[in-house]
Amino acid sequence: MSSNETSNGAISRRAVIAAGLAPMVVPRHVLGGPGYKAPSDTLTIAAVGVGGMGRNYLDGCQAEKIVAVCDLDWTRPTTQGVFKKFSTATRYRDFRQMFDKEEKNFDALIIAVPDHWHAYMLMSGIQMKKHIYCAKPVAHSIGEVRKVRKALLANPKLITKASIQDSLTSYARASTELLSSGVIGPVREVHIWSSHPIYPGNVIRPAETQTPPEGMDWDLWVGPARFHPYNKAYHPEIWRAWFDFGTADVGDMACHTLQYFFDELQLAAPKTVYGYSSTRTDVYSMPVDTAETEGYANFVAWEFGARGNLPPLNMYFYDGGMKPPRPVELDHATAMPRDAVLFVGEKGKMMSGYYGGNPFQSFGRAASNAKMRGLAGGLLLPEDKFKDFQQPAPTLPRVEKADHYTEWTTCAKAGKPTLMPITLASHFTETALLGTLALRTRKALEWDSASMRVTNFDDSVNQYLEPAYRAPWKLPTL
Repeated sequence: MSSNETSNGAISRRAVIAAGLAPMVVPRHVLGGPGYKAPSDTLTIAAVGVGGMGRNYLDGCQAEKIVAVCDLDWTRPTTQGVFKKFSTATRYRDFRQMFDKEEKNFDALIIAVPDHWHAYMLMSGIQMKKHIYCAKPVAHSIGEVRKVRKALLANPKLITKASIQDSLTSYARASTELLSSGVIGPVREVHIWSSHPIYPGNVIRPAETQTPPEGMDWDLWVGPARFHPYNKAYHPEIWRAWFDFGTADVGDMACHTLQYFFDELQLAAPKTVYGYSSTRTDVYSMPVDTAETEGYANFVAWEFGARGNLPPLNMYFYDGGMKPPRPVELDHATAMPRDAVLFVGEKGKMMSGYYGGNPFQSFGRAASNAKMRGLAGGLLLPEDKFKDFQQPAPTLPRVEKADHYTEWTTCAKAGKPTLMPITLASHFTETALLGTLALRTRKALEWDSASMRVTNFDDSVNQYLEPAYRAPWKLPTL
């Protein structure tokens, strides 16, 4: 945390963003009549990485003008589908050519590439003065995250959105408001469990060199990362488990849940972080080193000291089917949710959905055969103790999941900040990436946020905080 930021995250970050949420603009259709849409009401967009998640991002922005699309692999049906849907957009394989030829033709940039490319694309977009929508996590390393944040703070007119689709929805806000009510008292533990990873873990580096898809420049795909010959173990869409390209499940999925309680619990920087992964065995049941990927199942712990008037807190992340110990207060007939968060306070416990909301509902909606259990923001335990407690009235600004992309495009056209700008997401991204670092190094790490260093190990660990780029790539600077 820099010297000009307060330790109270809820004040220094969320309140500043909310302060910019004054009425945006009078819709032009009001001035020009029904169906009228002035040119200034249309955002021109270019997108990189459209064959993967980028196709979903584009679908959310299809009311705007998509002028250019880029993907290295044109053989995938998903890429072909984007080309067909946005047939007037110019197609590119190389993002550098797209930026050179289209820079003057678009206002906003969608970034949907693998993690190891995020910072490079972000800095390029900032250089070009473009509004940006970027996949999470913000970057592949903590050093990159901080450089991106600094660059964006120096360019406050650029409107950005971190792709955390469930962030600040009505169900996420309901959990934030319930937690912030203080009903369970000061929180001492947070347990997060995810049913991911959905891609292979415990993978041995493939020795075979395979042929990339037709027309794909594999050297460009690898870009600034450590080079490995093409193999289907990396592409398409299964690169995330590899530490050279991805940030593991904790880097991918922790941002989806930290968004609704990170600032409220003032989780700025942990003192210590450590992690463990499952072990792969060969036919003789002997452990096989798979240090280049996460495991099938992974565990991460962050230890936070006292924060202001809040007591010390430990946060735990489980995936691959693992879950925390079952709360003794939960009746035996109730199964533990597949994905959820358990807050352990001094006066009680609160179980919420992974993305916020009630853990026994789906994105704030009760299943057709489910009886409403608990409150909109979560289930309070013991249930008898809190049976008369009511869900707090909504007070926080919200953006619904279906309007997640519309919020970015609307704010970009109005010059107003989004509810989840990349600068805000960058703070909890650092915490998630410390979990990635713990899994990658398999060590208990003592963290000094001010100096951005692990203090109890040498460069064998600290090298991953800002790994060198493979030549000739360099992170763009402003």
